[in-house]
Amino acid sequence: MARLFCESCATVRATTGCVLAAGLFSAVGSGSKPLPETAPRADAPREEVPEAYRWSLSHLFRDLDAWEKSRADLQARLSDLEGCRGRVARDARRFGECLDLAFDLAEKLDRLASYARLDYATDRTRDDAKVRTDQADTLVTRFNEARSFIEPELLAADPERLRSFVRTPRLAKYAHYVDDLIRRRPHVLTPDQERILAMSGDVTAASRFILNALEEDVTFPPVLDPSGREMPLTRASFPRLRADESRAVREDAVRKFFSTLGAFARSFASVLDLTVKGNVFEARARGYASALEASLDRGAVPVAVHDELLRVTAENLPATLHRYVALRKRLLGFDAVHYHDLYVPLFPSPYKNLPFQRALDLVRDALRPLGPDYMEVLATGLDPSNRWMDALPNRGKRGGAFCNATYRDHPLVFLNYMGEVEDVFTLAHEFGHAMHFWFSHQAQEYVNAEAPIFLAEIASTFHEEMLLSSLLEGAGTREERLFLLTRRLESIRTTVLRQVMFAEFERDLYRLVEDGGAVTGEGLGEIYARLIRKYYGPDFTPGEHDRWEWAYIPHFHYNFYVFQYATGLMSAIALAARVRAGDPDAVERYLTFLRAGGSDYPIETLRRAGVDLTRPEAMQATFDLFRRTLDEVERLTSEP
Repeated sequence: MARLFCESCATVRATTGCVLAAGLFSAVGSGSKPLPETAPRADAPREEVPEAYRWSLSHLFRDLDAWEKSRADLQARLSDLEGCRGRVARDARRFGECLDLAFDLAEKLDRLASYARLDYATDRTRDDAKVRTDQADTLVTRFNEARSFIEPELLAADPERLRSFVRTPRLAKYAHYVDDLIRRRPHVLTPDQERILAMSGDVTAASRFILNALEEDVTFPPVLDPSGREMPLTRASFPRLRADESRAVREDAVRKFFSTLGAFARSFASVLDLTVKGNVFEARARGYASALEASLDRGAVPVAVHDELLRVTAENLPATLHRYVALRKRLLGFDAVHYHDLYVPLFPSPYKNLPFQRALDLVRDALRPLGPDYMEVLATGLDPSNRWMDALPNRGKRGGAFCNATYRDHPLVFLNYMGEVEDVFTLAHEFGHAMHFWFSHQAQEYVNAEAPIFLAEIASTFHEEMLLSSLLEGAGTREERLFLLTRRLESIRTTVLRQVMFAEFERDLYRLVEDGGAVTGEGLGEIYARLIRKYYGPDFTPGEHDRWEWAYIPHFHYNFYVFQYATGLMSAIALAARVRAGDPDAVERYLTFLRAGGSDYPIETLRRAGVDLTRPEAMQATFDLFRRTLDEVERLTSEP
């Protein structure tokens, strides 16, 4: 099923809610219609946002009547799957017919659900759009119930019989699917058991709905600016306020935000406990030794990769994050570094009020080393007249950014562009996802088109690394270079080191539950406080309420997702370095990686691209880059 990237990146890639500056946008390059020179407020009605900045969903469904007809047709077609019950593995013909039916329904459901979710994301004040998302989600659950017998029936058959089916040219597209199914054979249950697990989907999803409601219900006291004026403190504004130029504002925001979360720690812990126990329940039901093993086994990722990441990171903390905190302490001139000192830029940004066209040009220029075929597709997507993007904020639009693509349709990129340099990196990031979708969907049949989660953040962070390296190459002043170097440090700190800290918290939490321990707000706070001391080192002074940050991180409800941010950026850094170095095979190997989609196991797909995450060297290279960057910043800031 199609995924929304970066749906789960909210705390990594947060956006602000400030007002757009006048004259922010300029005309696009030759061959495109000029972009309207408009700068609507972030709370403007959607209809006031010029069409050039709004995506079109008409390639999915021409109108709502067509969407409703498709929903009714799909609902009626679910019963067609019953004709396959007891017959899926009877012979090659029946095998092909049943899998074709199941994947055809899945593809059409992707399109139905994507349209509903994308439409709702642009204006969440519309009840009709919310109703359609609920209808689509319900239909997806019913589909999962209706097809739940297929895999158990296939696994009841002789493996060699299944392999003989996919040796025929027409059914070769199912070869990896069958191989992976046979690999997971010990963990697939009987048809009745699988049906019960599928039916429990609404129950196990309850924790996410409760979390959403709890997050909406928890409100924060306002923060005072230096003049005493109140500024609203919300989950959306917190990332901006914790990086405010005024230390008093930062300290006030962090204290009020985390202390408020701490007041609800028991509730947040109860919801997280429900999530974890649901994942532990399914892992045990399927015969896995742990929820970690169950989660990673979906992509055949060895648990050793996860554990090695934690080990190598711990070894490198003194030379990387501890040293970086000490550098911050020196450059900021503070006696102590607190949480509210971690996000304030060390150097002012030389990039202010960047026109949208300038952002498009920067991204395009950074990716030229990937060659004409790549650039042709990218240029098409970046051209606003083609309406692949929803670029500007509007009233009711959700925050953040993501990319979505349905099979062999062009991708769609969701942004809240505000003219800051981070918005340019967000643009690059989401178009990394878009290009991954494009190349994999064009190269693969639907069954193999979706890249596994383990690979999902590589193309996006590859784009960011290419953009950063391009900007560094063109930096004309010491100040510009220092800004970009410290941005690299922050990128690795937040995407690798911070995410590994999250991964260690998640590991300890699951071990607690799997060992029969009790999950409490205070207990989770103690675990988190210990990790803060371990990761940030002797020059960091923990605050009284820092221990409640875990309640701010929705990733802990995503079942061992966070460590993949780290492995994704590590892989992207290695791949981008080879491309920029002019390695003659690097571009083709990268494009082959994109085209592979889900046609092989992710570790093997990545190894063919030139990165072997089963070896510590691939991880160590990122920490070596971090150290070299620290060296340069220290040298530049020590020079008179």
